Amino acid sequence: MAYTISNDPLTAEQFHFIQDQLDAFAIESSVRTVSEMDGFFTAVVSYKDAIRFDAWYLSFWGGGDLPKWKSEHTYQTFFDALIQHMNQIALMLIDHPEQYHPLFNQTEDGQGLDCLDWCVGYLRGATTLVSGWSQMPEAPTAALNFIFSQLDADKSPANAPGDLPQALADAARELHTYWAEQRTDDEPADSLTVRIEQKIGRNDPCTCGSGKKYKQCCGR
Repeated sequence: MAYTISNDPLTAEQFHFIQDQLDAFAIESSVRTVSEMDGFFTAVVSYKDAIRFDAWYLSFWGGGDLPKWKSEHTYQTFFDALIQHMNQIALMLIDHPEQYHPLFNQTEDGQGLDCLDWCVGYLRGATTLVSGWSQMPEAPTAALNFIFSQLDADKSPANAPGDLPQALADAARELHTYWAEQRTDDEPADSLTVRIEQKIGRNDPCTCGSGKKYKQCCGR
């Protein structure tokens, strides 16, 4: 049966559902918040080559054991929401870059934005999957280093400049633009959005090519 995942922005309910699953399954080395997820996928869709599902999904969960889902429905709902959000980021960066805005957490006092989780997620997506990020010229490297610099342990959201969220959005756009220019003519930018032609059942062969059933591999 044909299977299409929406490219629309996620609803608040979907974001809450994702966070509930992250709260249940995340470990120290995995993506742990919606903001971190947003940064992670921003890096994944920005790279010049499409990154295989099995590579980014394993990194998303910290590179070790994958969640043991209570039901296929819960897994599929979570998976669909991830792909929908990843596609939405890609479409915004490609078609409406001026309207692209990262998802940042609110500070504890609710008066500002905490950008740290987003930066952690972006750097996970940029450094754990492919090596090309270390071979960029000076300008995009400076943009990546700016994101890196936000991980300084001495920095706190309360002391962050008010224009930091905009500066990080600008850095993400600059890096996406750089990688878009490196793509080959036979790989259009919109090829990096994910299209699911058929629903993946847990007894189907895993899409990573391992030969295992999906429920015994990336769908654990």
